[in-house]
Amino acid sequence: MKNYLLVAICFLVLNITSFAQNGYGTELTGNVVIPIGKNAEYYNIGFGGLVGFYYDVADNFRMALVLGYLRSSVNESKVNEIYASGGQEANITGGVGVIPALISIRFISPGPGMRLYGLLEGGLYSYKTSFSGTYGGGAPVDESEFRSEAGLAFGGGVLFPLNKELSLDVNIRYHWVNDSEYIDYEGTSIANSRMLTLGVGVNWFFALPNQ
Repeated sequence: MKNYLLVAICFLVLNITSFAQNGYGTELTGNVVIPIGKNAEYYNIGFGGLVGFYYDVADNFRMALVLGYLRSSVNESKVNEIYASGGQEANITGGVGVIPALISIRFISPGPGMRLYGLLEGGLYSYKTSFSGTYGGGAPVDESEFRSEAGLAFGGGVLFPLNKELSLDVNIRYHWVNDSEYIDYEGTSIANSRMLTLGVGVNWFFALPNQ
């Protein structure tokens, strides 16, 4: 799946310049991260940010590169409970950070005024996991790993214009990522692959000189 996504990303990037560009801009969004799916109860609500660089290739069609960092800490009581269920005392802390690198396609309603948009994104999610503590009466736990997984995101948002160049951006994304095992200790494995992000930020738009 990774290879298919990389080929698609390269194709999209190479074809961005084939459209008549109406404008370009940047976006910056703060996000609340809500783990969902299997094992979601083992993680706390997290936070992060996304930054995007986009071209408006038509009045209602936008392509963007989206990068960022999202992090969710482990729900210590739940994780320690599952390890302690085997009769072993556990005291494990840590969390999972993810760096998404995504190509985004968006369809935007016409302006002026408030504009709605839907988005579809694909690329790689690079995970940094870090867990530490003790297990089984004092045995140290120190697990750290970095890996990348293919993933998709889809969702939508609303742009509220503040002036000609600046808009308030409110959005939601559902992230589907290839299953990633975050921690595996003494035969007990915890993984996850789904999350929602709720974002609020700003969007800067710059018309091309010939527009």
